[in-house]
Amino acid sequence: MRQPLLKPPFYMKLSHILLSLVLIVVILRTMKDILAPVAFGFLFAILLLPLAQGLEKLKLPRGAAAGLAVLIFVIFMAGMLYFISWQTSTFVSDLPMLEKRLMVLANDLTIWVDDKFNVDSDQQIAWINENAAKSIASLSQLVVNAVTSVSSVLIFLVFIPLYTFFLLYYRRLLVQFLLRLFRAEFAGEVREVIAHSRVVVKSYVVGLFIEMLVVATLYIVALMCLGVKYAVLLGTLGAIFNIIPYLGMVLTILVTVLVTLTTGTAGQAFWAAAIMFGIHLLDANVLLPRIVGSKVSINAMVTLLGVFIGSMIWGIAGMFISIPAMALLKVVFDKIPNMRPWGMIMGNED
Repeated sequence: MRQPLLKPPFYMKLSHILLSLVLIVVILRTMKDILAPVAFGFLFAILLLPLAQGLEKLKLPRGAAAGLAVLIFVIFMAGMLYFISWQTSTFVSDLPMLEKRLMVLANDLTIWVDDKFNVDSDQQIAWINENAAKSIASLSQLVVNAVTSVSSVLIFLVFIPLYTFFLLYYRRLLVQFLLRLFRAEFAGEVREVIAHSRVVVKSYVVGLFIEMLVVATLYIVALMCLGVKYAVLLGTLGAIFNIIPYLGMVLTILVTVLVTLTTGTAGQAFWAAAIMFGIHLLDANVLLPRIVGSKVSINAMVTLLGVFIGSMIWGIAGMFISIPAMALLKVVFDKIPNMRPWGMIMGNED
């Protein structure tokens, strides 16, 4: 008589899971230069899919429709980069003045600390110089690394449109590939996962773009009402940083306060920080649920953990890609019976 298969013990299953996770992280880190552009190309291909399908309905060949959709996207992104660089040019020209103003503020701060805490100003200056030297060394190394990696950045920017085009052009082939990976009786479930994944990613990317426009408008109007200099630049950068959950808000407020202190008053800096924090609360509790919707239902704990893991694996690119990646994982986990506990822990209680 055939003996029933014994269920492996928990510690063996746990070791297999941990080993698989370690291998996945190693592969992702090792193949970052290849996989990161593919991941962004996948996101943009899903975003541009309705446009490409609409162009195909106008009797354009699939290759021409995909190429025209990517070209429109590249022109749009180039326009955004030009707008940001145009706003930044004035800020860069005023940097010497801002540096002088920052030195005056630092001197006033050392005097205040000396009066309040009896810490000698010479000791403060020595501490500042020591840490400034370390910061400058770190910054210099960062600049060197950035200069040496310019070629990789250019390759990254060039290959994203190429991958987007090929994913749009070969989308039917990719769907057939995914269907052939599983048995025929699971074809319906595979198609459902693919369709749901498209809806999740498209709703997230489109909703996030609309949310960025709304948040940028609120930031710019609020900073202009306060009389903050570079309101348009700070509001635009704040909306871009807002893509990074939680950490983006902190970075936005720090940059805004620093610039406002060097170009305005402490009162302006305080109210700018308070209003931006209020806009963030409005965005997190009202705008994000209504605009992005409930299709990307990842709880706050997993969101923050995913952002840190994405940053550890792919740096800034990983921080941007982490949320849609986790949303796709949740879609897959919810459809696989053995993986549903993982999907459950990623979502909300309701």
